[in-house]
Amino acid sequence: MIASRFAVVCALLFGAAFVGAAPASAAGTDGACPEGGGVTVVVDFGDLGPQPLVRCATGTPANGIAALQEAGIEVAGSQKYGLAVACRINGKPGPDVESCAGMPSATAYWSYWHASAGGSWTSSQEGAQTAKPAPGGFEGWAFARPKSANDLPTPPRVPPVRQVSSPAPAASDQGSSFPWGLVAGAVVIVLVGGAGIVVARRRRAQ
Repeated sequence: MIASRFAVVCALLFGAAFVGAAPASAAGTDGACPEGGGVTVVVDFGDLGPQPLVRCATGTPANGIAALQEAGIEVAGSQKYGLAVACRINGKPGPDVESCAGMPSATAYWSYWHASAGGSWTSSQEGAQTAKPAPGGFEGWAFARPKSANDLPTPPRVPPVRQVSSPAPAASDQGSSFPWGLVAGAVVIVLVGGAGIVVARRRRAQ
């Protein structure tokens, strides 16, 4: 009976250790995509405050809105047109700038851009809900505040350049996230408990 209970406790400890080791899933990754690794999304908030975002949407997003979402970037449409009009990206601009009831103001809106890796930003000729991102390309968003409706927006300030891959970390560094402490503790419990079982059996034998 003691041995069976001890086995159950050990199984639970080892299970907890490996569950803790599983990485949390999240959409997209920070930085530009590696070559052939997806579509890079750049968001330039302009004078709204946050630093520009650069994230990778792995795979082949169906359209520009999907690229934002699959890169882990929140996007909200207008109440009237839905995601056919990108009104807020990561909560920007706030309600004090744009109500998102209908079409955004002609002097405060998100402009939408495309580029190939190492190329130049080009203003999109269609909406993000229908535009198909180029595999391995760059999708850009820049918050525009032109002085008049006739002024052209400026592209994202972040160039569409793929980052140079850094060397892979040493094997000893790669294992730093594994919960060795839990595993070591479980092993100690196994050894101590096993010794206790042996002692108990010897006492019963005497």
